[in-house]
Amino acid sequence: MEWIALKHALLAHLPVATGLLLPWALFASQRAGRGMRPWWTVCRYLGWVGLLGLIAALVSGPALGRLSALIPAGRIFPLPASGLGADALLFRHAVIATAAALLSVPALWSMNRPRKDHQSLGLLALLLGLAWSGALLATGYSGYALAHPGRPVAPSPAKVVQAPPAPPADPEAQAPVRALDYASLEAIHAEPVKSPAHGGRWIRAWANPAAASAYRAGNPLPPGSLVVLSTLEDRWGRPGTEPGPLYALEMRGEMPALTFYWPQVPIDRRQETGGEARAYWRNQNTHLEACKACHTGGMADPAQRSRWRVPRARPVSEN
Repeated sequence: MEWIALKHALLAHLPVATGLLLPWALFASQRAGRGMRPWWTVCRYLGWVGLLGLIAALVSGPALGRLSALIPAGRIFPLPASGLGADALLFRHAVIATAAALLSVPALWSMNRPRKDHQSLGLLALLLGLAWSGALLATGYSGYALAHPGRPVAPSPAKVVQAPPAPPADPEAQAPVRALDYASLEAIHAEPVKSPAHGGRWIRAWANPAAASAYRAGNPLPPGSLVVLSTLEDRWGRPGTEPGPLYALEMRGEMPALTFYWPQVPIDRRQETGGEARAYWRNQNTHLEACKACHTGGMADPAQRSRWRVPRARPVSEN
């Protein structure tokens, strides 16, 4: 059975050839008069050849379908299906082939009716023969579509919608980079001064060019100003060696943006940071509420600035 299944494509050419040639003979046999018998013979010959080829194709087709796993074992007719898949193409091919087989009976009967030598084959034979030829050609076309599926149509490229550019990454998300570079700014204090408002630490103020003159004059800081306070912890009334937190104030428009940065908080000072070993607080942090109270308009009142400088050592009298 496998041999006959693999010959299905070859056997299917016979009914397709009948579908192509039979209409010409049918039209030629419609003229009444002498010499019409040869055209009857041609029509009848093509009809029987087409029927034999169709029967062979109907036998080999289901065998090939089962061999290709398109028809379940034990079935002759494929399962109904729709769409553009192989199952749907096979189902349509089988339906058209069955219709061609059914049309072959009346078509061959009409072409083989007794006729006198001078009579045409008749209009009935023409109509039924043309219908059968069309069914044979449709069967062949559906089989070709099943055996040679069309190339998939490449989808039209989707229109690429340009996403809005991502906001730039915050360069100071982990540490206040510009404030840490305070040594590149202009020093406001020549030496540290003790500031009770900043935890009794010794501070030095550093300012960028936009802020330096306004800071010294006690005027409001202009937009773009940056002031940094570096600190040292107090040791017996003098600046110690332990660095304290870094304070920064930047004028962004009319409102100041505050920053508090203490990369390594000593254990005995962690009560000031709520137990945090590393504190990095920025403008919206709730820990800065006390700072905002003094710096709502920028720098604090110049009259409240500390002037507590490092005590000078007095020379010991020889008396």
